Amino acid sequence: MVSGRVRIGMLGGGMISQIAHLPFYLDDPRCEVVALAESRPSLVEALTPVLGAGRLLRDHDEMLARTDIDAVVISAPRPATGPLTLAALEAGKHVLAEKPMAHSAEQARRLAEAAATLGLIYAVGYMKRYDPGIEAGKRLVDAVRQDGRLGRLLFARFYDYANSYAVPPPAHTRPTESRPLRFPTWPTFPDWLPERFREVYAWFLNAGSHDVNLLRYFFPDEITLLDARYEADSVTATLRAGGCLIGLDVVKAAPGVWLEGAEFVFERGRIALVIPSPMAVDGVTQVSIDDAARGAIGEAQPCGQGWSFARQARGFVDALTGGARPLTEGVDGLADMQLMERIWRKAAAA
Repeated sequence: MVSGRVRIGMLGGGMISQIAHLPFYLDDPRCEVVALAESRPSLVEALTPVLGAGRLLRDHDEMLARTDIDAVVISAPRPATGPLTLAALEAGKHVLAEKPMAHSAEQARRLAEAAATLGLIYAVGYMKRYDPGIEAGKRLVDAVRQDGRLGRLLFARFYDYANSYAVPPPAHTRPTESRPLRFPTWPTFPDWLPERFREVYAWFLNAGSHDVNLLRYFFPDEITLLDARYEADSVTATLRAGGCLIGLDVVKAAPGVWLEGAEFVFERGRIALVIPSPMAVDGVTQVSIDDAARGAIGEAQPCGQGWSFARQARGFVDALTGGARPLTEGVDGLADMQLMERIWRKAAAA
């Protein structure tokens, strides 16, 4: 934990850093953004009015070497996320890093073990667990399963048919040049994966890892993978947990609307979650219930307010200052990664 005001370093100044991380740490009185590392001149120019020239560094190694930084928020190219996270942990910094945390279970294990060994907080950026509608949906599903008002849970489905944001992201500056300083990278696939699957595997880890993470949020007990298939930019898996079958469908489509959600089918009803685009600043997951005994169809449930990215930032500072642990810690992200590798082992062998 951190005593006093939390001193934050931002590693990366691209779109996600600008809109989904930096503003919330600047606004939180419990912390101070000490430095941001970004080597692209166009982004440095855009961020100077926000942070001042003195807080902008060109070299991420310089930032990690500083002793006046407690925690680092990493928003970097996906192949670089793993090695940058490891470097930050080894420099003694707490970390929140964008997902996916790595591209293989072995890579993820290195990160989770490093955080545990060093006694550091390591959060993975699955911000959808902080969506107040997701939280409300989980409370409702858990309560209905426990009190039995809809009977037994028969089936659950998690789906994601969205390959574009479908809504414009908040205002930000895009770089006009490549990075003059390159980050270290790790392979974007496990060494056992056949070459023909490697590109789509990287896409799945970027898009579908959110859905795997949510599946494990609702079903934290042991999950059995029964089958997995890949065909024509579609990945489908059948799993078992909590005494019911679970379907997972991730499709590389851009239908013009954001199509992602989950549904839980009981003997006498259903709970449905409709998840908004991550760029919908005012969007929260909508939760509804069908209850045959009451004659209720599509009855909307209270879901609260708050952008998941903003709530994730508050959650990280909470953890740093002695509050609740992050909703996805490194060990939890490792379990996600292990399940995703199992899915792809089956899909590649089918």
